[in-house]
Amino acid sequence: MRTIVTYFQLAGEFTNPYGFISGAVISGLIAFFAALILVLALRKYILVPRSHKLLKVLAYLYMVALPLLAGFFGMKWGFFHSLRKDIKAHTDVYAAHVPPVFSETALKAVDSLFGGNARVSSLSTHQIIDTTAVVVYNVYGSTLEQQLGGTQGVKGKMASLLLQISKSKAIAGMMHKAVYNLLHDKLGLTDGASNEVVHTSLGKLVNGNLFVNIAVIQVDQFLKGLQRGILYTFLLILAIPLVEVTIAHYRHRRQIAV
Repeated sequence: MRTIVTYFQLAGEFTNPYGFISGAVISGLIAFFAALILVLALRKYILVPRSHKLLKVLAYLYMVALPLLAGFFGMKWGFFHSLRKDIKAHTDVYAAHVPPVFSETALKAVDSLFGGNARVSSLSTHQIIDTTAVVVYNVYGSTLEQQLGGTQGVKGKMASLLLQISKSKAIAGMMHKAVYNLLHDKLGLTDGASNEVVHTSLGKLVNGNLFVNIAVIQVDQFLKGLQRGILYTFLLILAIPLVEVTIAHYRHRRQIAV
């Protein structure tokens, strides 16, 4: 939760938080009215006769609670969805606040890999990109730790936020593949590329918004995971009334049969 609050504060430095709030409210209202229409349409199924008075009260409670729960979880889901859209829409704004040390450190690492006497002609495109992805992401993580210790203000908050996300095992597991796909799409290398071509292509990419794109992917994956968690939690809660209503129907049919 602290990570989300930190990002909300950071986003407020560059954009209008009204977009997050309005997106959350709209999603919540859509989910609420959709659930309300659904429970009204299925009221005969939900309000099937029960054997106990408490269960009858519970059945009427479903009619109120389910739309409210749908609205609450829809609002949370919409908030994170709005954050993801904001990140992608304002990548250039965030890029202006990324310290140049990221590119400088990465270029040195690339030089040690593919510059000078290092040979890449014998490597396949997959091997080149895979090796570069590992090095670039390692540089990204180590530079974040350095920035956290020596940078204050907005840049320090950004480094702290991204470092917190990096510590998530689930996110770290996905980032290697994400960085690999990013490099594969941006580099456009062919098999048998020379040292000069590889080095030049990597240099241009690193001097661009490579690390901003990595950060965008990282935060996007994190927020997407939160959205999935919200959806799964709502479905688990929804399973309780579904099971109870199904059992009530089964018992009611048995009573009719008897």
